[in-house]
Amino acid sequence: MAALLLTSTLMTSCFKEKTDTSKQGLYVGIIGFNQDLHIKPLKILNESTQEDMIDFINGLSMESGTALYHAVNTALDKIEAVTPPEDLINVSIVTFTDGLDIGSYALNDNYNSGEEYLSAVHNRINTLTIGDNQIPISAYAIGVKGSDISDTIAFKQNLRKLSNNLDNVYEVDNMTQIGNIFAEIAQELYNQSYSYDVTLTTPALEQGMIRFTFDNIDSAEESQMYIQAMYTRENNQGILYEIQYVGLQCDDTNAIYATSDGMMDSFSFTNLYTEDGLEAPITSTKEWTWNQNYESWQRCSEFTPSGNTTKHEEFKSAMIMLVLDCSSSLGNDFQNLKNAANQFIRTLSGNVHQ
Repeated sequence: MAALLLTSTLMTSCFKEKTDTSKQGLYVGIIGFNQDLHIKPLKILNESTQEDMIDFINGLSMESGTALYHAVNTALDKIEAVTPPEDLINVSIVTFTDGLDIGSYALNDNYNSGEEYLSAVHNRINTLTIGDNQIPISAYAIGVKGSDISDTIAFKQNLRKLSNNLDNVYEVDNMTQIGNIFAEIAQELYNQSYSYDVTLTTPALEQGMIRFTFDNIDSAEESQMYIQAMYTRENNQGILYEIQYVGLQCDDTNAIYATSDGMMDSFSFTNLYTEDGLEAPITSTKEWTWNQNYESWQRCSEFTPSGNTTKHEEFKSAMIMLVLDCSSSLGNDFQNLKNAANQFIRTLSGNVHQ
Protein backbone atom coordinates (compact mmCIF):
# COMPACT_ATOMS: atom_id res chain seq x y z
CA MET A 1 0.00 0.00 0.00
CA ALA A 2 2.86 2.39 0.80
CA ALA A 3 4.26 1.93 -2.69
CA LEU A 4 0.88 2.59 -4.26
CA LEU A 5 0.36 5.75 -2.24
CA LEU A 6 3.83 7.02 -3.05
CA THR A 7 3.33 6.37 -6.77
CA SER A 8 0.02 8.24 -6.69
CA THR A 9 1.61 11.24 -4.99
CA LEU A 10 4.46 11.39 -7.47
CA MET A 11 2.10 11.17 -10.44
CA THR A 12 -0.02 14.09 -9.27
CA SER A 13 3.06 16.27 -9.06
CA CYS A 14 3.97 15.47 -12.68
CA PHE A 15 0.61 15.66 -14.46
CA LYS A 16 -2.37 17.99 -14.27
CA GLU A 17 -5.47 16.13 -13.13
CA LYS A 18 -8.43 16.11 -15.48
CA THR A 19 -10.74 18.28 -13.41
CA ASP A 20 -12.92 20.63 -15.42
CA THR A 21 -12.27 24.08 -13.94
CA SER A 22 -13.76 26.09 -16.79
CA LYS A 23 -16.78 27.09 -14.71
CA GLN A 24 -16.88 29.66 -11.94
CA GLY A 25 -17.56 28.22 -8.48
CA LEU A 26 -16.30 26.46 -5.38
CA TYR A 27 -14.19 23.37 -6.04
CA VAL A 28 -14.13 20.94 -3.12
CA GLY A 29 -12.13 17.78 -2.49
CA ILE A 30 -12.13 15.45 0.52
CA ILE A 31 -9.48 13.18 2.04
CA GLY A 32 -10.26 10.77 4.87
CA PHE A 33 -7.20 9.32 6.53
CA ASN A 34 -6.23 6.50 8.88
CA GLN A 35 -3.64 3.93 7.79
CA ASP A 36 -4.74 4.66 4.20
CA LEU A 37 -5.98 7.70 2.33
CA HIS A 38 -9.55 7.80 1.00
CA ILE A 39 -9.72 10.52 -1.65
CA LYS A 40 -12.56 12.42 -3.28
CA PRO A 41 -10.91 14.58 -6.00
CA LEU A 42 -11.67 18.27 -6.41
CA LYS A 43 -15.02 18.86 -8.11
CA ILE A 44 -17.19 21.91 -8.52
CA LEU A 45 -19.80 22.12 -5.76
CA ASN A 46 -23.36 22.18 -7.06
CA GLU A 47 -26.67 20.51 -6.28
CA SER A 48 -25.71 17.12 -7.70
CA THR A 49 -22.10 16.97 -6.51
CA GLN A 50 -23.11 18.16 -3.04
CA GLU A 51 -25.06 14.95 -2.46
CA ASP A 52 -22.20 12.93 -3.92
CA MET A 53 -19.75 14.53 -1.48
CA ILE A 54 -22.08 13.93 1.45
CA ASP A 55 -22.46 10.29 0.39
CA PHE A 56 -18.66 10.01 0.29
CA ILE A 57 -18.36 11.41 3.81
CA ASN A 58 -21.09 9.11 5.11
CA GLY A 59 -19.28 6.17 3.52
CA LEU A 60 -16.00 6.77 5.35
CA SER A 61 -15.14 4.17 7.96
CA MET A 62 -12.74 4.02 10.90
CA GLU A 63 -9.52 2.05 10.86
CA SER A 64 -6.35 2.10 12.90
CA GLY A 65 -3.50 4.43 11.99
CA THR A 66 -3.22 8.21 11.61
CA ALA A 67 -1.41 9.26 8.41
CA LEU A 68 -2.02 12.92 9.25
CA TYR A 69 1.00 14.56 7.64
CA HIS A 70 0.72 12.41 4.52
CA ALA A 71 -2.96 13.34 4.16
CA VAL A 72 -2.28 17.09 4.31
CA ASN A 73 0.66 16.75 1.94
CA THR A 74 -1.54 14.83 -0.50
CA ALA A 75 -4.21 17.54 -0.22
CA LEU A 76 -1.55 20.03 -1.34
CA ASP A 77 -0.64 17.67 -4.20
CA LYS A 78 -4.27 17.52 -5.31
CA ILE A 79 -4.59 21.29 -5.31
CA GLU A 80 -1.32 21.79 -7.17
CA ALA A 81 -2.21 19.14 -9.78
CA VAL A 82 -5.38 20.94 -10.94
CA THR A 83 -5.39 23.74 -13.49
CA PRO A 84 -6.97 26.53 -11.40
CA PRO A 85 -10.01 28.52 -12.53
CA GLU A 86 -9.12 31.86 -14.10
CA ASP A 87 -11.00 33.81 -11.42
CA LEU A 88 -9.51 31.89 -8.47
CA ILE A 89 -9.48 34.02 -5.32
CA ASN A 90 -9.01 31.54 -2.47
CA VAL A 91 -7.21 28.22 -1.85
CA SER A 92 -7.79 26.49 1.49
CA ILE A 93 -7.16 23.27 3.39
CA VAL A 94 -9.29 22.46 6.44
CA THR A 95 -7.88 19.63 8.57
CA PHE A 96 -9.48 17.84 11.52
CA THR A 97 -7.64 15.41 13.81
CA ASP A 98 -8.06 13.93 17.26
CA GLY A 99 -4.58 12.47 17.52
CA LEU A 100 -0.90 12.44 16.65
CA ASP A 101 0.56 11.32 13.35
CA ILE A 102 1.54 7.67 13.18
CA GLY A 103 3.76 6.46 10.35
CA SER A 104 3.33 9.09 7.64
CA TYR A 105 7.02 9.08 6.83
CA ALA A 106 6.75 5.37 5.95
CA LEU A 107 4.46 6.35 3.07
CA ASN A 108 6.89 8.83 1.51
CA ASP A 109 10.51 7.93 0.77
CA ASN A 110 11.54 11.60 0.92
CA TYR A 111 11.40 11.67 4.74
CA ASN A 112 13.03 9.68 7.50
CA SER A 113 10.89 10.76 10.46
CA GLY A 114 7.53 12.25 11.32
CA GLU A 115 9.19 15.45 12.51
CA GLU A 116 10.95 15.85 9.18
CA TYR A 117 7.70 15.24 7.28
CA LEU A 118 5.76 17.76 9.41
CA SER A 119 8.43 20.41 8.89
CA ALA A 120 8.27 19.91 5.12
CA VAL A 121 4.46 20.12 5.06
CA HIS A 122 4.54 23.26 7.21
CA ASN A 123 7.02 24.88 4.85
CA ARG A 124 4.93 23.91 1.87
CA ILE A 125 1.77 25.39 3.39
CA ASN A 126 3.57 28.69 3.89
CA THR A 127 5.33 28.92 0.52
CA LEU A 128 3.12 27.22 -2.06
CA THR A 129 1.12 29.54 -4.31
CA ILE A 130 -1.46 28.56 -6.90
CA GLY A 131 -2.22 29.98 -10.34
CA ASP A 132 -0.98 32.97 -12.27
CA ASN A 133 -2.09 35.27 -9.46
CA GLN A 134 -0.01 33.24 -6.96
CA ILE A 135 -2.81 32.66 -4.46
CA PRO A 136 -1.33 31.53 -1.09
CA ILE A 137 -2.70 28.60 0.91
CA SER A 138 -5.07 29.31 3.81
CA ALA A 139 -4.70 26.31 6.12
CA TYR A 140 -7.07 25.67 9.03
CA ALA A 141 -6.37 23.05 11.72
CA ILE A 142 -9.08 21.77 14.08
CA GLY A 143 -8.22 19.42 16.93
CA VAL A 144 -9.94 17.53 19.71
CA LYS A 145 -7.28 15.89 21.86
CA GLY A 146 -8.20 12.21 22.15
CA SER A 147 -8.15 10.46 25.50
CA ASP A 148 -5.18 8.38 24.34
CA ILE A 149 -2.97 11.45 23.76
CA SER A 150 -0.47 12.11 26.54
CA ASP A 151 1.92 14.38 24.60
CA THR A 152 -0.11 17.61 24.66
CA ILE A 153 2.85 19.67 23.41
CA ALA A 154 3.17 17.56 20.26
CA PHE A 155 -0.59 17.73 19.66
CA LYS A 156 -0.61 21.53 19.86
CA GLN A 157 2.47 21.72 17.63
CA ASN A 158 0.69 19.64 15.00
CA LEU A 159 -2.20 22.07 14.89
CA ARG A 160 0.06 25.10 14.68
CA LYS A 161 2.23 23.67 11.90
CA LEU A 162 -0.71 22.42 9.85
CA SER A 163 -2.14 25.95 9.76
CA ASN A 164 -0.73 29.08 8.17
CA ASN A 165 -1.40 31.32 11.19
CA LEU A 166 -2.58 31.05 14.79
CA ASP A 167 -5.98 32.55 13.95
CA ASN A 168 -6.67 29.42 11.91
CA VAL A 169 -6.01 27.02 14.82
CA TYR A 170 -9.02 25.62 16.69
CA GLU A 171 -8.38 23.34 19.66
CA VAL A 172 -11.61 22.34 21.39
CA ASP A 173 -12.46 20.16 24.36
CA ASN A 174 -15.07 17.88 22.85
CA MET A 175 -16.78 16.91 19.61
CA THR A 176 -19.98 18.79 20.38
CA GLN A 177 -18.14 22.02 19.48
CA ILE A 178 -16.89 20.78 16.13
CA GLY A 179 -20.10 21.40 14.21
CA ASN A 180 -20.10 25.12 14.97
CA ILE A 181 -16.43 25.46 14.04
CA PHE A 182 -16.88 23.70 10.71
CA ALA A 183 -19.89 25.89 9.94
CA GLU A 184 -17.98 29.04 10.92
CA ILE A 185 -15.01 28.21 8.70
CA ALA A 186 -17.27 27.21 5.79
CA GLN A 187 -19.17 30.49 6.04
CA GLU A 188 -15.92 32.43 6.17
CA LEU A 189 -14.65 30.66 3.05
CA TYR A 190 -17.95 31.20 1.28
CA ASN A 191 -17.95 34.91 2.13
CA GLN A 192 -14.41 35.27 0.79
CA SER A 193 -15.67 34.16 -2.62
CA TYR A 194 -19.03 35.94 -2.59
CA SER A 195 -19.50 39.69 -2.45
CA TYR A 196 -22.67 41.71 -2.04
CA ASP A 197 -22.05 45.36 -2.79
CA VAL A 198 -24.58 48.18 -2.47
CA THR A 199 -24.21 51.44 -4.40
CA LEU A 200 -25.97 54.60 -3.21
CA THR A 201 -26.17 57.50 -5.67
CA THR A 202 -26.85 61.03 -4.42
CA PRO A 203 -26.80 64.50 -5.93
CA ALA A 204 -23.87 66.63 -4.78
CA LEU A 205 -24.60 67.99 -1.32
CA GLU A 206 -23.35 70.77 0.86
CA GLN A 207 -20.60 69.63 3.21
CA GLY A 208 -21.96 68.09 6.39
CA MET A 209 -23.47 65.00 7.96
CA ILE A 210 -25.42 62.49 5.89
CA ARG A 211 -27.41 59.38 6.86
CA PHE A 212 -28.67 56.52 4.67
CA THR A 213 -31.40 54.46 6.37
CA PHE A 214 -32.29 50.91 5.32
CA ASP A 215 -35.30 50.11 7.50
CA ASN A 216 -38.79 51.31 6.62
CA ILE A 217 -39.08 54.38 8.86
CA ASP A 218 -40.61 57.87 8.65
CA SER A 219 -37.86 59.80 10.43
CA ALA A 220 -34.10 59.37 10.61
CA GLU A 221 -34.22 59.20 14.42
CA GLU A 222 -36.36 56.03 14.29
CA SER A 223 -33.85 54.08 12.24
CA GLN A 224 -32.09 51.04 13.71
CA MET A 225 -30.21 50.25 10.50
CA TYR A 226 -28.23 53.03 8.84
CA ILE A 227 -24.94 54.39 7.50
CA GLN A 228 -23.90 57.77 8.83
CA ALA A 229 -20.92 59.79 7.59
CA MET A 230 -19.51 63.21 6.92
CA TYR A 231 -19.80 64.31 3.28
CA THR A 232 -17.40 66.55 1.41
CA ARG A 233 -16.45 67.12 -2.19
CA GLU A 234 -12.95 67.70 -3.57
CA ASN A 235 -11.83 68.01 -7.19
CA ASN A 236 -15.39 67.28 -8.35
CA GLN A 237 -15.45 64.00 -6.44
CA GLY A 238 -17.66 63.19 -3.46
CA ILE A 239 -16.06 61.72 -0.32
CA LEU A 240 -17.60 60.03 2.73
CA TYR A 241 -15.49 59.94 5.90
CA GLU A 242 -15.96 59.25 9.63
CA ILE A 243 -18.31 56.48 8.54
CA GLN A 244 -20.47 54.72 11.14
CA TYR A 245 -22.52 51.55 10.62
CA VAL A 246 -25.49 50.99 12.93
CA GLY A 247 -27.27 47.65 12.61
CA LEU A 248 -25.00 46.93 9.65
CA GLN A 249 -21.50 45.63 8.96
CA CYS A 250 -19.30 46.42 5.98
CA ASP A 251 -15.75 45.81 4.74
CA ASP A 252 -15.28 49.53 4.11
CA THR A 253 -14.28 51.31 7.31
CA ASN A 254 -12.12 54.11 5.91
CA ALA A 255 -13.11 56.99 3.64
CA ILE A 256 -15.07 56.07 0.52
CA TYR A 257 -14.50 58.02 -2.69
CA ALA A 258 -17.42 58.31 -5.07
CA THR A 259 -17.59 57.52 -8.74
CA SER A 260 -18.80 60.95 -9.82
CA ASP A 261 -20.72 61.83 -12.96
CA GLY A 262 -21.44 65.54 -13.17
CA MET A 263 -23.34 66.42 -10.03
CA MET A 264 -24.09 62.79 -9.10
CA ASP A 265 -21.95 60.85 -6.62
CA SER A 266 -22.15 57.04 -6.45
CA PHE A 267 -20.78 55.44 -3.27
CA SER A 268 -20.21 51.67 -3.25
CA PHE A 269 -20.20 49.68 0.00
CA THR A 270 -18.41 46.33 -0.14
CA ASN A 271 -20.08 43.34 1.52
CA LEU A 272 -22.81 45.32 3.23
CA TYR A 273 -24.68 42.98 5.58
CA THR A 274 -26.94 43.24 8.59
CA GLU A 275 -25.50 42.38 12.00
CA ASP A 276 -27.12 38.94 11.57
CA GLY A 277 -25.12 38.32 8.41
CA LEU A 278 -27.99 38.84 5.96
CA GLU A 279 -27.76 40.99 2.85
CA ALA A 280 -28.62 44.60 3.67
CA PRO A 281 -32.18 45.28 2.47
CA ILE A 282 -32.43 47.96 -0.20
CA THR A 283 -36.17 48.26 -0.87
CA SER A 284 -36.72 51.07 1.66
CA THR A 285 -33.50 53.09 1.56
CA LYS A 286 -33.76 56.81 2.27
CA GLU A 287 -31.26 59.66 2.42
CA TRP A 288 -31.18 62.31 5.14
CA THR A 289 -28.98 65.35 5.74
CA TRP A 290 -28.40 67.13 9.03
CA ASN A 291 -29.83 70.66 9.12
CA GLN A 292 -27.68 72.78 11.41
CA ASN A 293 -30.22 75.60 11.68
CA TYR A 294 -33.05 73.38 12.90
CA GLU A 295 -30.84 70.70 14.47
CA SER A 296 -32.83 67.95 12.80
CA TRP A 297 -32.60 65.46 9.94
CA GLN A 298 -34.11 66.48 6.63
CA ARG A 299 -35.06 63.87 4.07
CA CYS A 300 -33.69 64.19 0.53
CA SER A 301 -36.82 63.87 -1.64
CA GLU A 302 -34.80 63.22 -4.83
CA PHE A 303 -33.31 60.02 -3.41
CA THR A 304 -35.50 56.92 -4.01
CA PRO A 305 -34.81 53.20 -3.41
CA SER A 306 -35.57 52.24 -7.01
CA GLY A 307 -33.65 55.08 -8.63
CA ASN A 308 -30.68 55.64 -6.33
CA THR A 309 -29.94 52.24 -4.77
CA THR A 310 -28.44 49.29 -6.66
CA LYS A 311 -26.86 46.01 -5.63
CA HIS A 312 -24.10 44.02 -7.27
CA GLU A 313 -23.49 40.35 -6.54
CA GLU A 314 -20.27 38.67 -7.58
CA PHE A 315 -18.95 35.18 -7.01
CA LYS A 316 -15.35 34.15 -7.61
CA SER A 317 -13.83 30.69 -7.55
CA ALA A 318 -12.11 28.86 -4.70
CA MET A 319 -10.46 25.48 -4.21
CA ILE A 320 -10.96 23.82 -0.83
CA MET A 321 -9.67 20.48 0.47
CA LEU A 322 -11.31 18.96 3.55
CA VAL A 323 -9.00 16.54 5.41
CA LEU A 324 -10.72 14.30 7.97
CA ASP A 325 -9.29 12.01 10.62
CA CYS A 326 -10.92 8.57 10.32
CA SER A 327 -8.82 6.77 12.92
CA SER A 328 -10.45 4.26 15.26
CA SER A 329 -9.67 6.46 18.29
CA LEU A 330 -12.70 8.59 17.40
CA GLY A 331 -15.05 5.82 18.53
CA ASN A 332 -18.60 7.07 19.06
CA ASP A 333 -17.58 10.59 18.01
CA PHE A 334 -17.04 9.53 14.41
CA GLN A 335 -20.67 10.15 13.48
CA ASN A 336 -20.48 13.64 15.01
CA LEU A 337 -17.49 14.35 12.77
CA LYS A 338 -19.42 13.16 9.71
CA ASN A 339 -22.35 15.38 10.63
CA ALA A 340 -20.05 18.39 11.02
CA ALA A 341 -18.35 17.68 7.69
CA ASN A 342 -21.72 17.35 5.95
CA GLN A 343 -22.77 20.72 7.37
CA PHE A 344 -19.51 22.16 6.09
CA ILE A 345 -20.43 21.06 2.56
CA ARG A 346 -23.99 22.39 2.84
CA THR A 347 -22.81 25.78 4.13
CA LEU A 348 -20.28 26.07 1.31
CA SER A 349 -23.02 25.38 -1.20
CA GLY A 350 -24.40 28.82 -0.45
CA ASN A 351 -27.64 27.94 1.27
CA VAL A 352 -27.20 30.86 3.66
CA HIS A 353 -27.51 33.37 0.82
CA GLN A 354 -30.22 31.62 -1.21
